[in-house]
Formats: sequence, C-alpha cells, structure tokens
Amino acid sequence: MDDHPLINLFNLLDLLVEEFLTASEILQPPVNPETLLKNKACSFFGLGAPSRSKKPQLTSFDSTEPNSNLIKQHWNQAQQLATALQIEAKARWAKCNDEQSALGISWINLLAQRILVPTHWFKSLASSTDYDLPALKKIFPNAAYEIIALRMLDLPQTCIITLVDNSHITKRKSNHFKASKLLEPIESLVLNYVHENSRPKHLNENGWRISGWPVHQLDWRREILRSIPPDISD
Repeated sequence: MDDHPLINLFNLLDLLVEEFLTASEILQPPVNPETLLKNKACSFFGLGAPSRSKKPQLTSFDSTEPNSNLIKQHWNQAQQLATALQIEAKARWAKCNDEQSALGISWINLLAQRILVPTHWFKSLASSTDYDLPALKKIFPNAAYEIIALRMLDLPQTCIITLVDNSHITKRKSNHFKASKLLEPIESLVLNYVHENSRPKHLNENGWRISGWPVHQLDWRREILRSIPPDISD
C-alpha cells in the first residue's frame, strides 16, 4: 500500500467493494444496486440487511441528465448499501490504523461511488476506452455522468475534472495538485464548442490534452471537461 493515508483508505474501500460484489456474484458491470439490495450479500460480512433511512442521504444529484429520476434512485440505493458496508469499512480501517478514526471522511458517499463504478473494473475500462465518458456511461449506465467523471480522479493519471452547469463552473477538481478556479484559454475553447454544438470535443494543443462532453437537456446544459496539463506523463 502507498504511505499516504487517503490512498490506504481508498485501497481499503476498493477491496471491500470488490469482495462485496464477488460475494454477490456480480462479476462484470453494470452494477444494479436494486438487485444487490434484494440479495443477502451483506451477510457475507456478518452485517444486517441495509435499511432505508428516513433521513435524506448525504448527497443527491440534480436533474442534469436523461433518466435523472432513475439515476437518483440508483444513487440512493447505493447509499443504502454503503450505510451497511461502512460498518465493516470502519472496522478494517481501525484494525490497520491502531483504532484511529478517519475524521472528515464521507464513508457512505465513497462506498456508494465505488458500488456503482467499482475501481477494479473502472481502472482498466477507463484506460481501454481512452477515458471516454460516453463509452464509460454505456458500461456503467446506473451511475450519473458526474460520478463516472469524478471517479477518474481516483485513477493514477493526473487530470482535472470540471463540471459546468448553464455556463457556471460548479465543480473543478484535480487529483494530484490544486487546480486553478478558472479555466485555461484552451479549456474555454473546448467548453464553448461543446456548449454551442452539443457535441464532444477533443483537443491536444500546447501540451494540453482536453476532452469535453455535453450532458444537455432542453432546459439545462451541463458540460464535463477532462483536462491533462502539460508535462504530465501517463
């Protein structure tokens, strides 16, 4: 394992989800969380069946893509599963870290993201599809575009993921350095093309490698960018 605590935690969660899916006899994508809720895989870890919480879950997704209601349903179901799995996750973490708690960690969200887009499949599939968001969405149809894009930040290759809703940046994150809040001119060029034409755009220029994809509806326009800065090797 890597010495960085978060990497250790992510690896722990990745392995736990892989074991959970194997116990559930889910051996390839896509993952349907509704099916998982109906089986007895949680008993593999000595856990009770997931219960539906009366309180709102930690994170939900707005209506920014087709079939958004179904996507929200899958996300809520994945969070129900994660609520049960976090018990085992926290126990494993404490055992490996002298009972230290991982403060500030959104266990449920991290697990839910990995249930819908499992790392042990996503890592190779992202590479084989050249990190193409629409291609990955076909493989993981029960996950929101946003989840799939942000999961790219958990992969080794350095990149910046930017979400733009109705011409306003709503999320911009990098996995190995602090990304600037503003787009580079070349990123804006890709964004403007995608926004105006509702078509993907890929551009390699001045050392930058940028892909942009539309997630457009009649009353809402979201664009997602994946940017690799200059001097970043694969």
